[in-house]
Amino acid sequence: MLDLFRRKGLTSIIYGVIIVGMILVFVLGFNPSAGKKLGSVNEACAARIRGSCIEPKAHRASYRVIFSRGTGGMPQATASKIVLEGLIERELLVTEAQRLGLQVSEDEITDSIFKGYILLSVPSANAQMQRNLGIDDGRVNAGFKDPKTKQFDMKTYERLVKQITGRSPTEFREWQGRELLAAKMRDLIRAPVRVAEDEALDRYKTERTTSTVNYAVVRRGWIEKYGITAEQKDVDAWSKDKTNLAAVKVPVRHILVKFTGDKPEDKEAAKKKAEGLLERVKKGEDFAKLAKEFSEDPGSKDKGGMYPGEMVEQFVEPFKKAVESVKPGELVQELVETQFGYHIIRRDEASKEDLLKAFKQGRSLDLAKQMAAKITADLKAGKSGEETMKAAIAQFGTVKPPAPKVEPAADGGAASDAAAPASFTAETDPERPQYLQSSAFNRGGDPIPAISGEAAQAVTAFAFSAKPGEVLAEPIRTDDGFLVISLKEQKPATKEEFDKERDQYTQQLLFAKRVEALANYTRRLREAAKAEIKIDENNVMGAKSDAGPTQDDDE
Repeated sequence: MLDLFRRKGLTSIIYGVIIVGMILVFVLGFNPSAGKKLGSVNEACAARIRGSCIEPKAHRASYRVIFSRGTGGMPQATASKIVLEGLIERELLVTEAQRLGLQVSEDEITDSIFKGYILLSVPSANAQMQRNLGIDDGRVNAGFKDPKTKQFDMKTYERLVKQITGRSPTEFREWQGRELLAAKMRDLIRAPVRVAEDEALDRYKTERTTSTVNYAVVRRGWIEKYGITAEQKDVDAWSKDKTNLAAVKVPVRHILVKFTGDKPEDKEAAKKKAEGLLERVKKGEDFAKLAKEFSEDPGSKDKGGMYPGEMVEQFVEPFKKAVESVKPGELVQELVETQFGYHIIRRDEASKEDLLKAFKQGRSLDLAKQMAAKITADLKAGKSGEETMKAAIAQFGTVKPPAPKVEPAADGGAASDAAAPASFTAETDPERPQYLQSSAFNRGGDPIPAISGEAAQAVTAFAFSAKPGEVLAEPIRTDDGFLVISLKEQKPATKEEFDKERDQYTQQLLFAKRVEALANYTRRLREAAKAEIKIDENNVMGAKSDAGPTQDDDE
């Protein structure tokens, strides 16, 4: 900021006078004591932290800057909460800085403003979010420069502060003073963090070592085509088992009677109405007609209260449990209460097609599990992947599916022959059991595209703890069958590779450790002050992109 003073001659003296004049304006006009005291008795607060008040307008100002380019699909209430958490963290850091005797001078505030910065506090646990939002080290560059001279300009500064933040210059200066003090505390927390060379090398080897696995794919769809027959007597015997029958996916119908308001009599009236409808259903009245007339669920009312059976898993727990407690064609004998109201629930009768489909799915999944267990045993016994697949296909693929029907074409059959679907066998079908090899992956990578979550974690853990040739003890369940995993090879990262990336990698690790240290420190501060943090959601959840009119304390 004061580089101009270092220049010689008359020009430097003139610039010096101008800058000194600006500094005097800052010091006289932006004294924090000129603003309203934080936490005054009659002031609404978005949050109070140990007596300090985060005003709603301060919360809105931060919101405007942090989410100036929109929330990217994030609900406004969530974005508003993130902003408030950052401000709470700032106040905790300010209190800690004051306890340690840290201070921010007027010159430091002025220098930050001259550089064009707006300092912000985003929760330390959201370091990636800061980068995504374009916030570099807790600050954004607003410029505050005259478009023509490219130099700091007071009028431009005042205009942009009001335009961007919705605050007066005085309020902005006080805000930035607290942000600078919190930033000093963050620097103090991060400063002691170091990375030793041995630590960096060990972490590098852990992160960059790769593994490759072989995996046998067993698909339920292939078993259904080539591994089972579905004669009517088999389906009938299967459907006599209550457990099997309960798993059949048939449409579910319900009549919803909502209860609104907090008064007990409102809820009792809704219950009485629902009980009357339940009795009418029990006496034999048409469920679909009653649903169309009385149900208050707009998603199913016009369809006679019907939802596909596949959707039941998405419903709230009391509803789901009630459906699972009855067989197809049965009525749940009691009202079911959820947060939506009272439900009368019935499962439709299962058609022959429903039973056949459920039988094939259940039987093919059982056989797929048996096949995966057999493949696991064969691989553990030392058989090759190719040999194991051939044996599995020969053992389980004994059924020849019917040839696909092709309608005769009007041209006498030539076009029909050309368009006929390919005829596959158990050995050539694309869904047949296959023995495949993964790409090399590290501990943070995706080992196999077909799996995710806990299954992927289990494969990764195995791949970096097993020896080449070792087979995972149990097959991994997938959406359409099972995988049998064996380790092909591991490729350890070397010191020579580390040396090529030493500086860059060490800096990345240092940055990550400092982020972690700061997040841990602020988490402990938050936990210690838990009882002293009071949030008023009435002043938070309504955060808007418009921060409202600016009130200048100088007026």
